[in-house]
Amino acid sequence: MCIRDLLIVNHLIESEELNIKILKCLDRSGQSKVAAISESKNLTTLTTASLFGKLGEYELEMNRLNELETEEKQSKGLC
Repeated sequence: MCIRDLLIVNHLIESEELNIKILKCLDRSGQSKVAAISESKNLTTLTTASLFGKLGEYELEMNRLNELETEEKQSKGLC
C-alpha cells in the first residue's frame, strides 16, 4: 500500500465518522431520513457534502408538504 492509498483510506474513515456524528445530532423529525440514509448508503463512500445535500433536500420537501397541508386546511376552513 502506498502513501496515497493510506491517505485515501484515512479520509474515508474520517468521512464515515463525521457522517455518523452528523446523523446522530439530528432530532426526531429527521430520524426516518437518517434510517434511510444509513440503510441505503455506505457511509464510507458518502461524502459529507452529499450527506448535507440529502438532508437539505429532505428538509425542503418536508417544509413544502407542511405548507401544502396548511393551505389545504385553510381552504377547508379547518384552522
